[in-house]
Amino acid sequence: MHYRSGIRLIARWVLAAASLVVFGVHAQVLISDPPETHTFGKAAIGSDYAAQYYSLNNQGDASVVVGQVRMDGQLATCTGLDCPVVAHADFRVVSHSDGCSGTTLAPGQGCSTLITFSPTAVGGRLSQVVFPIVGSADVTRIIHGTGTSQPLECVLDWAERHPEYSALLTNPTRTFRAEQFHARCYGNGVLCLGADNALPTFDQPNVYIALLQPQPARLQSVGYLSEWANLAQCSAP
Repeated sequence: MHYRSGIRLIARWVLAAASLVVFGVHAQVLISDPPETHTFGKAAIGSDYAAQYYSLNNQGDASVVVGQVRMDGQLATCTGLDCPVVAHADFRVVSHSDGCSGTTLAPGQGCSTLITFSPTAVGGRLSQVVFPIVGSADVTRIIHGTGTSQPLECVLDWAERHPEYSALLTNPTRTFRAEQFHARCYGNGVLCLGADNALPTFDQPNVYIALLQPQPARLQSVGYLSEWANLAQCSAP
């Protein structure tokens, strides 16, 4: 009986030691670049110019093997108008510029993998890049960018800087889609500016101002989007 108890105790020590070794390896493998504050910024829907290399570094004293880098993870988001949407498909590992998948990193070595952001909708977009470490926990980083609707986004950016509107258009949300409108709200949602370029129409896309307070809300057209785009020096859609 004492012999079996001793075996069980030794087994527990071995498992505990192994878990500490695994944890130690994981703790020393980290994403060294870019910093956690990095974002992909604004990118037009369907564009693929927003890209960033993510560098993994082995700062431990044992070699590690990196599995297939991927976008994954269950991420919780808020539900307000300005909240980002989990959109793994909007972020992609560029296979011919993936220097980490299947790589063995000796102590002190690093690797880099290129990730692109190609938004499929307006507003905040969110995902998680996963660097699997064989025999240990994954190394992860939440990544995000903002999809923009052109030329509306440029028009709104311009309007916020214009002397005639800058005092009114303060504390903006990110551009979002509400039914057939792409819009951006100001003043804690008291008013919104947007355009109906989300759905094709026979008429030109219009720019609207929505006055949400006081109730009932009022929607007023303030001109064609193409006219505003010309003023803002944006390309027509």
